[in-house]
Amino acid sequence: MMNNENSFLEHNLSRINQALIESLPEENFSEITKAIHYSVMNGGKRLRPQLMLLMADALKVDVSNKTIDLMAAAGELIHCYSLIHDDLPAMDDDDFRRGQLSCHKKFDEATAILAGDAIQPLSLEILTSIKDNNLSDSTKSKIINVFAKACGPKGMVEGQNLDIKSESKNLNEDELDRIHFLKTGKLIEACVLSVCLLKKEIREEEVEKLVEFSEKFGLAFQIRDDILDVIGNEQEIGKPVGSDQEKNKSTYASVLGITKSQLKAEKLSKDAIDILISLPYETQRLEDLCKMIIERQA
Repeated sequence: MMNNENSFLEHNLSRINQALIESLPEENFSEITKAIHYSVMNGGKRLRPQLMLLMADALKVDVSNKTIDLMAAAGELIHCYSLIHDDLPAMDDDDFRRGQLSCHKKFDEATAILAGDAIQPLSLEILTSIKDNNLSDSTKSKIINVFAKACGPKGMVEGQNLDIKSESKNLNEDELDRIHFLKTGKLIEACVLSVCLLKKEIREEEVEKLVEFSEKFGLAFQIRDDILDVIGNEQEIGKPVGSDQEKNKSTYASVLGITKSQLKAEKLSKDAIDILISLPYETQRLEDLCKMIIERQA
């Protein structure tokens, strides 16, 4: 996803990974902490924290880079916990993640469950521990609330539940949109909203537009994921292609076809960019990210 034109993502990636490694417990403390390090520090696009760093830069929020980095790490940890649990045999039953064995395959199922259980509250612990004179306790509480809701019974968990229940069923486009709005989009929305909460005197209509941007961005990202599961290079995407088809899952690629799916992703990306352009902020790098997510090969 990165080239010379978007080297700013490489710079951000260094910040994100540094914040993650500083936030994790000592690796050799136990088998669980080894599994945590294995699952968190195994690469990945770090899309959600990237989005948060770019949002903070665009809105010029009045907190330290350290605060933003820790918030970004917290958002990524919630994502990492969900991946560990999603890969379990009782869920999506995936043996590989980011080009290496899934956590339950590298260790065992119990260790994977407990590692995920530990990572989720760790993300909230990080948020509560941030010290910044420009971050009030009230705002911190609101940020924690936003992330907690995103991964709760009306967010990621319900999205995963609907996804599991949909196997071997023929879903329509609207049903797919709902699943992925919850499973993928809710955390992306939380990442955007959490940064909005840092911006003093931001207008309500601007927040609403940024939430709409996040919904379109998240759905475009998911559609491209579905396409790559069909046409992607196994080494680049880090897992076997065709895994969704093997599980008889409805995806955008199977419901709409590759061409219509890509057109939908491109339309969502364009709409997201148009929203950004309408805002009184410097959003060029966010616009670049919108283009990258629908052109990526991994």
